[in-house]
Amino acid sequence: MEEREFRHLLDLFPVVRSPDYCDELERGSSSRSTLDEMADWQKGWNEMDKKDELQEDKSEDKFWSKLRGAAERKVGSENADRFCSAFKTLHKRLVYEELSLEAAQRFVGAADS
Repeated sequence: MEEREFRHLLDLFPVVRSPDYCDELERGSSSRSTLDEMADWQKGWNEMDKKDELQEDKSEDKFWSKLRGAAERKVGSENADRFCSAFKTLHKRLVYEELSLEAAQRFVGAADS
């Protein structure tokens, strides 16, 4: 799927947060430093990667199921499969491969302003 086509499909969906989203970093309610929290998050992600890969094969979580359902309603079943596949590939690349600690800190800083 080309980037322009993917972007067009992505723009059909509103930006939402899951009901279990935790915004403690944004509220500043924690006494620990942002660097410590980011390091903990990164460590947690690394530990969970293996578990997630095993569980992912068994069933999709709520987010991916909801995304697929919304995509099917917006663009049809065939295009929904392509969109979800491209979205999942991009998500994995950004979250697990390319998102450095510095990039995550900039993202958190941008959310605060």
